[in-house]
Amino acid sequence: MRKFFPLSFRGKSLKSVILAALFYALIMVAVRAMTSLLLGIAALPEALSVLLNLIWQLVRLYAFAGIAVAVLYATDCLEKKS
Repeated sequence: MRKFFPLSFRGKSLKSVILAALFYALIMVAVRAMTSLLLGIAALPEALSVLLNLIWQLVRLYAFAGIAVAVLYATDCLEKKS
């Protein structure tokens, strides 16, 4: 899991959780701005619009999961495999 969410495992303090949440939020804002810009510039074929929407949904899922993992790690709810 550390490979997929490297920022979520930076530390166990409140500061590290807040920084991880801000970074994931920044990722979401950047991707949303790019997808909105692409959708707003020209009339895109519907297949491309669906693809952009799918990318946006996957980025949202990744960001929310990363924030959840950061909180779970900081509260010692995640255990290492032995």
